[in-house]
Amino acid sequence: MNTCKATVRVLLAHRTYIIIYLVLMGIMMFTLSWSQITAANRTVADTYEPEKVNVAVVDRDANRGGIADGLRDYLSDSATLVELDDDPESLQQAVASNWTDLIVIIPRGYADDFIEAVRSGGDMPKVETVTSYTSGAGAIGGMNVNGFLSLTRIALIGENVQVDDSELAAWYAKMIGGTSSGSSAGGSAAGAAGQMNEQMAAGQNDDWSRFMNGSADGPATIDLDSLPEGSLSDLTTTDVQAAAKRAARTAHDAKANRPVAVENVTSQDDRNAGAANPVASGFGDTMKTAIYPLFLTLSVCVSLVARVFGTGELRRRLMATPSASIGLKRMSVLCGFALLICMGYLVVALGLTAATGANIASIPVGGVVMTFVSICMFALMCTACGFMLGEFGASDTVANGFANVFGLLILFASGIAFPMSMMPDAMVAVAKLTPGWWYCTAIDEALGAGSASGTDMAGWAAATGIVALFAVAFVCVGLAAGRFRRSRPNAVASTVTQLAEA
Repeated sequence: MNTCKATVRVLLAHRTYIIIYLVLMGIMMFTLSWSQITAANRTVADTYEPEKVNVAVVDRDANRGGIADGLRDYLSDSATLVELDDDPESLQQAVASNWTDLIVIIPRGYADDFIEAVRSGGDMPKVETVTSYTSGAGAIGGMNVNGFLSLTRIALIGENVQVDDSELAAWYAKMIGGTSSGSSAGGSAAGAAGQMNEQMAAGQNDDWSRFMNGSADGPATIDLDSLPEGSLSDLTTTDVQAAAKRAARTAHDAKANRPVAVENVTSQDDRNAGAANPVASGFGDTMKTAIYPLFLTLSVCVSLVARVFGTGELRRRLMATPSASIGLKRMSVLCGFALLICMGYLVVALGLTAATGANIASIPVGGVVMTFVSICMFALMCTACGFMLGEFGASDTVANGFANVFGLLILFASGIAFPMSMMPDAMVAVAKLTPGWWYCTAIDEALGAGSASGTDMAGWAAATGIVALFAVAFVCVGLAAGRFRRSRPNAVASTVTQLAEA
């Protein structure tokens, strides 16, 4: 009983390690687990809804041709329009303060330049743009502006282009083979024009599709470049305004702008997630986060207890008493401490899962029991590692250094930090040599989550057994180190100089 009380006193004397490694580190891991669970339970939209950009349209052309109003109407669905005064101070402040993602400036005379570019077939005149320096949203908004101007130009050409009837009839006659030897070109053109008008009056415009490239009736029969050229004349700002309105209507047409569908693609790590219980998977992920805080707490605390009992006058007293019974009592207290931690972690994991709104009753009871056995076995392995460090006589610095380095290796090799699909093959081979990999595998097999396709008792038993073998290996190494130190105290102890009076 005195040994048990002394062990508890030693643990309480080093409660700083418990607070830092168990409580604070546990809170950090629980926070990460909470983020993962809430993200997994978040409803995913079936359509892509891009974030709106802030756009300011500065019109210096007095809305000639309706370009400014048409542009605002076109951008109203994809952007948030910002009112901005057309003075240098306002423009500079908007850019410097990042009020807008994009500023579009329509210069004076732009409508006239636009009409001239359409009439001559030249390059479309540019509007002045100022994009934000903090993100690429302004560049995306600039692409939408160019899209509006291109649609306006196409609509303007399509509504006002004129093709000579005789040239069109001659082209049609050539395509349908209306010309024949001995017939005049004028007669052929007139006959073709009459046939074309009859078909259009009868609603047979679909017959034109057989002349287009890649038609369903067979291989292409004509080249689109052979179509007769049209001409544009007498374009006015009223025509531009009508074209701008038509382009703006295109942005609101659901048939022309279909929403982007979001396709759910199963990754390599979630290949079997469809058959898994999402609540059980979230609970299992929370239990996996116990790897790092559990290993740090138990390995360091057990090592410190062993060091305290193995130094100074207390060690000499213990050497004169049956050390086996004292060692068993000390280890029973430490194992009880580890059991309490496992029970607390189980309760918090269930509470955290329930706090997300999930139904914890859907988690199979057998899976919860097997998960608890797995974490108890992992805690036993951590205790055995601390026992090994204590038998080696590790100091506080050595014990903390080893626990942090080996604990990080276990954490990153277990698959918690990043998916296994991101690991190279060499890293996966190294990960399988650590107990953390097998602890996570045991939880997956118990709950049918992760890489497991369902609850597998044999797989869970094998993975848990491997974790137990790690514990046995640590105990054996610790016993060998302790036996060596006790049999050769001078070889492992520092030389002590004693002064004696003459």
